[in-house]
Amino acid sequence: MLDKDYKIFVGTYSDLDVLAHQPYAPVPGKGIYAMSLNQSGKLNLDKVYATLNPAVLIPHSNGKVLYAILETIKDEGDVLRYDINPDGSLTQCDQFRASGRSTCYLALSPNRDAAIVINYWDAIIDVVDVDKDGRLGAVRQSFKQYYRPEDQWRQVTNREDHWGNRQVGPHAHCAHFWQAWVFIPDLGENAVFQYRWDAKTKQLTSETHIEFAAGSGPRHMAMHPHLDICYVSNELFNTVCVARLDASEPEVIKPRLIPLQYESTLDERDKVSYVSEIKLSPDAKFLYVSNRGDDSLAIFRVLPDGMLERSGLVSTGGKFPRHFAITPCGKAVLVVNQDSGHIRVFARDLITGDLTMTDEIQDIPAPNYIRFLGA
Repeated sequence: MLDKDYKIFVGTYSDLDVLAHQPYAPVPGKGIYAMSLNQSGKLNLDKVYATLNPAVLIPHSNGKVLYAILETIKDEGDVLRYDINPDGSLTQCDQFRASGRSTCYLALSPNRDAAIVINYWDAIIDVVDVDKDGRLGAVRQSFKQYYRPEDQWRQVTNREDHWGNRQVGPHAHCAHFWQAWVFIPDLGENAVFQYRWDAKTKQLTSETHIEFAAGSGPRHMAMHPHLDICYVSNELFNTVCVARLDASEPEVIKPRLIPLQYESTLDERDKVSYVSEIKLSPDAKFLYVSNRGDDSLAIFRVLPDGMLERSGLVSTGGKFPRHFAITPCGKAVLVVNQDSGHIRVFARDLITGDLTMTDEIQDIPAPNYIRFLGA
């Protein structure tokens, strides 16, 4: 089935009561689960590293470091740095304290000497020094992201308030570097914020924001590796936006992300569901999006110009597919069904992009994130 064996890391929610959202997983997890996927598509649990709510796992490009982002709204978030040992095991090195809560993303700069840390709850953006070993150091910038006048938004006070009022204030979600710019989607502000990146001073300068439809809730992005195209998932409208990236007149301040096309991730547009992860296949010929509520993966064919054509919708075989990963060889997709407490393995057709559920399933409590070592 696969070209080789793979090492996998899975994040789980260990304390459901300190999250901005409310998982319905029957059993909490314990931290990071180290797993193996062999060539025949069988999963094996190797080890568990106990920690609080590792919600996002970001590998350094050097292949030797893994960042685990710990999600909580009770305190400022932490980012743990682990060394990845030659046998694939982890050794915790140090810990970085973010400036905001519900910390949810880390993006390394192209030079790997800085990182942007995103805090969802209060939309605080941290720009942090990174040394040659991947250690997060001094905070160079820390600011709150929003564009509405201050008297037209408010900070949610607790998670019950957040459940019903996710757009009364800003909620930053992720960050993506592209040429001289950085894009940061904000679910609360219904916009993608655009910043100029200065690689010498390691500073962000706000330029503009690209507004999306009211109520849409931009969440995550996928950048096409060869075309000046990106894909933005809209969590609350269950759509994907295809946007053109514009590098012309680099000294001029103007929107660099231009929406072109919107495609639904659902068959039933009115169904209660929330887009989660978005990923391109390794060959960038297909785009996949997970739907929490519809409990499905939407499959889109990427056309030569980067536009999308939906080609399929498959059940994930479980509840609330918060995240998924595609093997580097492209022959399998692993889906973490958070509220069912398991991982399912799908075979992937390299030509058609179609997914077929296999018999392989692994019980993992409250899984939220999955990442292949080296991917």
